[in-house]
Formats: sequence, structure tokens, C-alpha cells
Amino acid sequence: MAYSREYPTILLGVILLFWFVKPTLAFGAGNIAGISSIEGQNWRHGDIEDALLKVMMARAVGGKRFDKLMVSRVYFGNWLRDYSQAIDVGTVKSVSAEAIRLLLCVLGFITFGYGSKEFEVTADRLGCYRPEDHIDNPKDYAENEDARQYHRALRGPVNEEVELAIDPETGMKNYIANENIGIMTSAAHCRKLFTDAIELGRRYGRSGNKDDLYECLRLIGTGLHYYFAHSNYIELALIEMGEQDVFPHVGRNTKISLEGANDEVYPIVTGTFGGVDFLHSVTGEVSDKLIQSEIQDLENTLEQSKNSDLSYLRELLDKIPDGLIGSDKKNKVNEIQDNANAAQMEQTSISPKETEEFTRQVQDIFRQIMPAIEYHDDLLKSISEAVSRIPILPKIIEQLEEQLSLFVFQVIAPFVIPVIEQIKNELATGATEIIESSKNEQHIVFEDDDASDPTHSMLSKDHFTNILNEVAGRAASKVVSWSVPQLMEAIDDEGVDVDRVLNKIIYGVLHHPAQRNMGPDGADEGRRLIYGIVEEWWNDMGRGQQEDYRRKLSREGVENGENHREGEKDCGHGCGGRVEGEEELC
Repeated sequence: MAYSREYPTILLGVILLFWFVKPTLAFGAGNIAGISSIEGQNWRHGDIEDALLKVMMARAVGGKRFDKLMVSRVYFGNWLRDYSQAIDVGTVKSVSAEAIRLLLCVLGFITFGYGSKEFEVTADRLGCYRPEDHIDNPKDYAENEDARQYHRALRGPVNEEVELAIDPETGMKNYIANENIGIMTSAAHCRKLFTDAIELGRRYGRSGNKDDLYECLRLIGTGLHYYFAHSNYIELALIEMGEQDVFPHVGRNTKISLEGANDEVYPIVTGTFGGVDFLHSVTGEVSDKLIQSEIQDLENTLEQSKNSDLSYLRELLDKIPDGLIGSDKKNKVNEIQDNANAAQMEQTSISPKETEEFTRQVQDIFRQIMPAIEYHDDLLKSISEAVSRIPILPKIIEQLEEQLSLFVFQVIAPFVIPVIEQIKNELATGATEIIESSKNEQHIVFEDDDASDPTHSMLSKDHFTNILNEVAGRAASKVVSWSVPQLMEAIDDEGVDVDRVLNKIIYGVLHHPAQRNMGPDGADEGRRLIYGIVEEWWNDMGRGQQEDYRRKLSREGVENGENHREGEKDCGHGCGGRVEGEEELC
């Protein structure tokens, strides 16, 4: 996600590492435990990906339902897409992109339980921040500098007249889905991702090369990003249902005439990014104290693992028959540890400000830690494949997983902790400055009747506290269960017109609710399904709750922050929230 201020991105590499410690985002990393009382009401990306468990894979892939590991391979693509934002102007100006990738490599290992092969956070897979990846409004990106001077893969300056204009045929901002005016849109980006995924799936069907399959799944996950949490679609759908007092997150004078609409309608938009938006989206909290405590949590985890006793790991490995994993793999623990200890003694401290030298140092660190991660992954996969055949294994697999993870942390801690410390020393900007820099941007759609570029923090439904989080999650889950089977069918049928399939999927999702009964190549099917989710959610409410939501979703309600649940902490949303030790934002 983009930020119009550079300095918040300096924080990103470290802050992001802690979603697994204190997950706060409804569309953030991970998913919600099945026993949780909020499951089905609050949504994260992982929960939405779990909809795949009910979907059949292509016949070329076996024709069975997605299992947990296959879902993880899909979710890895979506996870990478979220974290690619770590590589942005502020980061690469102040901290090596390789250092950020190192921290994300550790986070990926913790999140997925694997960190090599198809789960490795490579530079190519991670990429960098691109607005079209997140359906972001690129207005004022990089303070309108050419960001490519800092990283060749970042985007150039924004052409506001073209990119930010409203497409009169679709009622959406051009950067979302207008593929006819020569700019990179989210629709065009998604088309490429899914086209490549279909080709890789077909190639796997011909060759059986699992690398093609895993890359296919990753690209599908990358393409499954959630329009409804980042746009004003839900609000405009409610207005279509007759709820005229719902605030559309754009100015009063922005209505347009649109084919299929009974009256003039507000346009579909997504949010822009300033400092508060960054913190809202990534952390859900702008307190420096929290940020520092989370950094400390990671350091504590690694510190506690530095001197772990590996005797229990060796004992567990001895219980596994040599014919299953081989004696060489059992003995490799000592070899990896000895090599890491020797490398650690030669390690020197280099300042992140010495960019080239620091980058080389981090690349050396990758070479030292990856053997431990690869060993962990290979061993666990070998054992997992044999669990059903070896009766003793189910009894020790859980302990072995835990001990192998401790072993990996023991190896990587001496290398990673100094990098964290070095990046921490670069964190010079406090929450107050970030808030002050973005305060004026938060209220533009309330103060300017012609404004159509709201901020992400005002618009998004990412957080649990937002009363529209649940319905946005339901809509996103429906997208997964509707679109993925069509991709699987396209993989199996090489005679199908891929562009027509993708027209149906892309424009079945990216649309204005006033055009729910229209769309190319059958896209109206998806549009009606999605609109129906919002309609069902609203109609299932009692009259008293509807009246309460009308008030909270009104112009005044949103401006006062009432669209976030009372009594639940959601600092940084830019309206009415209070940051510990700070004045009110509004």
C-alpha cells in the first residue's frame, strides 16, 4: 500500500514482523481459530482463503478438494502481495531492501512452517510496492517524485488526469479497471497473474513438474486480493438498496450518470495513503511503545532460542528409522550448527546507511541461515509423507516440529538479531509526527464536495472494529468460491478462451453495484452473487440494528468514527480515535 509520506515506510520492515505476535487486522496475516467466538464475523485473508477447502482442484492436479497445504501455497501468494509494500521509497532510501527481505523470510517461516522452495521469500517473488497490486489510489505517490530512482521496479509519477479520472462506462476510477487507456490497472495486473497461473497449471498437467503447480497456486493467491475491504462498494450497494443516508466516502458533487443506474450515482473509489493510513493498515496501532514492545518480543523469541539444548531433537531423530530419512540427515544437525557458529565468529557490524556493504552482509546472512531452513523443510516433508505408514510417527511429529523450529531459531538468531537492532536505530520518527502529517488528508471528502480521493484509513474495512468488516469478508469469501473453480476448469480445458474466462471473473468482481445486472462474458453472474451477499446481510438485521447502522454509516457518523465498534480499540483510523498520550486525531 502506498504512503504519501516517506518516513513511515522506514518502520515497516520491523513492524510487519509482528502480525504473528499480536494480529490485529481483519484482512491481515493468518486466520481466526475455529473455536473463536468471532469466527465468521471478523475476517482475515487466511479465513477467506479457507473457503478454498470446499473447492475441487483441477483434474490435472488430482481432482480432489484443496487441502491445508495447498491452501497455504495459495495464501503464500496473497501474503507476499501484502508484504511487498515493505519495499517502497522510504525503505530503500534508508534501509537495504535485502534486510527487509531477511526479516520477511523469518516471518514467512513462522507463518507457514516452511521457508524454502515454494515458500521461500525470494526477491523476485516479494517484488516491491505497486499500487495496482492492492487496488490502491496512487494519488501523490512518493510525493509525486519518480520512485524508480530508488528502485527500478517501483512506479513512476502519477498522471492524475488519466489515472484518477472516473471511467464513464463503469463508474470506477480508471486505475481500477480501465484496460483501454494504456495504463497499468488492477484489472490488467490481475489478468496477467491469472493467465500465467492457468498456463502453469496446464504445463503441470503435461509434465508433472510440481514447481509449475506451486507457482500456479502462488499466482492465484496473488490475484485473489479483496476489493470490498478497500473500496466504497459496500456503501454504494447499500445506497442502491435505498439507504440514501449512507456516506459514500466521496464529495456530494461527484455523482455521475451511468448506464444501468436508475439515477445518478457516486463513483467507485479506493483509498490513498498517508502516514496514518500506513499505520492503520499495517499495525492497527500507532503507539511507539507498542512498536518497540513488539520488536522486543521478536528479539526475546530469538534470544531464548540461541542456547537451546539440541539433545532432545537428536533423541527424536534417533526414533525415526534410518530408511525413512537416512542417517546423513540425522547427522546434519551438527554440521549446520558448526558452520553457523564459525560464520558467526567472522561476522562484522555494518551500518544500514552503508547501503552496498550492508546489502552484501545481508546476502551473506541468507547463505548462512538457509541451510537450516532447507534442512527443516526437507525433513518435515519427508516425515509427513510417511506418517500414515509409520505408526510411531504421529506420536512424535508434533514434538519434532517444535524442536526443529527451535533448532532453526538457534541458528538464525545470532545473525538476525543484529540486523533488527541496526534497523531499530534508524527509527527516528515518532507517532506524533506521522499523525500530524496526515491529519488534514483524512477529512478531504468531508470538506471538499468535489473530492473523490478518500484516504484508505477512512474508507477501508480492514479492521475488526469496522462494522462493515463482516460483510466485506463474506463478499471476499464468495469471490474465492466463485472464481477459483473457473480457473481450475480453464486449467483442465485447453480449448477454452482464457480471456473470456478472465473477463467473467475480473469484471464479475470489479464493478459498480448499479451495474449488477450487466457485464461482459457472464460477469453479471458474479455481480449478482456479490450484491446478494450485501443484500442478505442487510436484510437479516432487525429493524433496530438497521437504524443503528444507518446512523453510524451516515456522513456525521463516519466523520465521528461511529462506524467503528464502540469500546474496541482501533487507534489510527483517522477519525475520533485517540492515540495513547496524544490528542484526538479529529
